[in-house]
Amino acid sequence: MDAPTATPSFDRHAVVDRFGVAVPVADPDGEREQQLLDDLIELQARESLIEARRARTIEQLRALTERRIVATAAARSAESGDNSADARGGATWTPRFTARRELATELATLLRESERTAETRIAHAELLGAHLSETADALERAVITPRHAQLIIDRACDLPAETRAEFERLALSAAERMGVGPFARRLRRLRELMHPEPIEQRAETASAERWVAVEPAADAMAYLTAYLPAIDAVAIHDRVIAIARNLAGDGETRTAAQRRADVFTALLVAGEVPGGACETAGPGSDDTAHRAGAAPAHTPLGHGIRPRVSITVPALTLLARAGVDVPADARAAHLEGYGPIDDETAARWAARAPSFRRILTDPHTGAVLSVGRERYAVPADLAAALRVRDDTCRFPGCVRAASSCELDHTVDWAHGGATSADNLAHLCRSHHQLKHRTSWGVKHLGAGRLEWTSPRTRVHVTEPPGFDDPPRVRSTARKATEAIPVGSRERRDDGSPPPRPRRQFGPTAPLPDEPPF
Repeated sequence: MDAPTATPSFDRHAVVDRFGVAVPVADPDGEREQQLLDDLIELQARESLIEARRARTIEQLRALTERRIVATAAARSAESGDNSADARGGATWTPRFTARRELATELATLLRESERTAETRIAHAELLGAHLSETADALERAVITPRHAQLIIDRACDLPAETRAEFERLALSAAERMGVGPFARRLRRLRELMHPEPIEQRAETASAERWVAVEPAADAMAYLTAYLPAIDAVAIHDRVIAIARNLAGDGETRTAAQRRADVFTALLVAGEVPGGACETAGPGSDDTAHRAGAAPAHTPLGHGIRPRVSITVPALTLLARAGVDVPADARAAHLEGYGPIDDETAARWAARAPSFRRILTDPHTGAVLSVGRERYAVPADLAAALRVRDDTCRFPGCVRAASSCELDHTVDWAHGGATSADNLAHLCRSHHQLKHRTSWGVKHLGAGRLEWTSPRTRVHVTEPPGFDDPPRVRSTARKATEAIPVGSRERRDDGSPPPRPRRQFGPTAPLPDEPPF
């Protein structure tokens, strides 16, 4: 067992330079601002180093604890001549599991944290040490943050070894240039494209675990959380937003967030939203017509409201379901605001759509080639294509869905900018205003990539979601994968699942008196 290594020498300039080289400014205040920004970068890098050393230390403790308990169990078996499982704990209390429980309780009391948190630390430490060594190295060198490392662990744990290595390589490449929000979306997309088990089968298995739970919060409030198929969740969310939007008026004093919460409650408790009327929308409807002055049809709130669910279904996907041979790496269907979904669900929703919008794309990269005319107002077909390309707000770190963003001319029309795909990008209202009211700058690099320059001259590049996708892995049968052992999610004391899926090693021992940490 290797002893913990000494803290490596810290090259401040190397760490700072990775986050963009700042151009020196002339005034003393500007120099001080640059210094403070560099200090923050260094502090974040030290956090990564500490987390890497913590994980390595915990993994060494786990290995030593397991070795001791295995040796003790073997000695007891030799003395008694009984190789069966401990009668008090049954088969669950294997030496490996016993070592984890013992160490988890030791760490929980020592570090004054919950046993569940300690168990997660142990699981992540083993994953980094045994299966994701490149991630552990990147964390120690401060190339990625602890949160980036945790996301890689969560997404890689059930991939087979031959896929996991390539997944880790692509994930680390993205982690060096992405904030946590976009990185999480990127990893989910990578995992769906690279997983050898068909997404239809994984979706069916995951859907069987759907649930709804209440989590108490302070001040007489609570969180109502549902774990649902993505397309249902997106449809519910869009319907709530559509109804809440139509409640806005001159006499309305509630914020948009409050209206959405009230609509959600009214629909579930009473089945409809009292008062007012709203527009009837459905798949294929174009809300740009209403903005242009067309008079919408009205129905009582809560009745006849159909959510707008936007799915990009490659023509090859539909042909494949019709029995036509297509390339094995044909691109996956994409649910706006979420990412790749299974072909069966996409085809089922496509069959319900009253109309389709054709978008010409590059068959290899998915980049938009041609969708419309050049003019100041963005044509509907070009706007639809750009929603597919961008998927979210294109400011670094923002993940607001493109459908709720505004299209911005990167180079203003009045200054010679064209209404074309290489001069348009989606920005949420906040970042749209930020671009025009502060010193942030942006330019297109081609293929949908944007280069942002901060007021302190730090450079950040954002990419559309499918910019560097790997070939899609297709399989026709369920494939047993060499998954890293991860137990099922813990249940609360009332039998319901936790609000968020949790990954940890298992199985969990039957401890009825254990509090819900």
